[in-house]
Amino acid sequence: AQNGGAHGGDYLEEDISFRWQCVEQPIGKLLFQRFLEGTPGLAAAGALWAELEAYERCEEAERGEAAAALRGRFFTPGGAEHC
Repeated sequence: AQNGGAHGGDYLEEDISFRWQCVEQPIGKLLFQRFLEGTPGLAAAGALWAELEAYERCEEAERGEAAAALRGRFFTPGGAEHC
């Protein structure tokens, strides 16, 4: 059993990784995405994150077209949302 804290014994180590706080925790994810959207230099990264999540949910047959759209929108130098 993991218990303890200040009283000794085993303790449950708190996960402070980015993945846990900003991807796996719904409120942390929402807050971080809103931060990205509201920061001028990071808005494209927030949009890319949302589009990558949509890509992961799309059907296999649609992935080629979706990947091409992602490349054109976010990975074309000089584009408005180039990351």
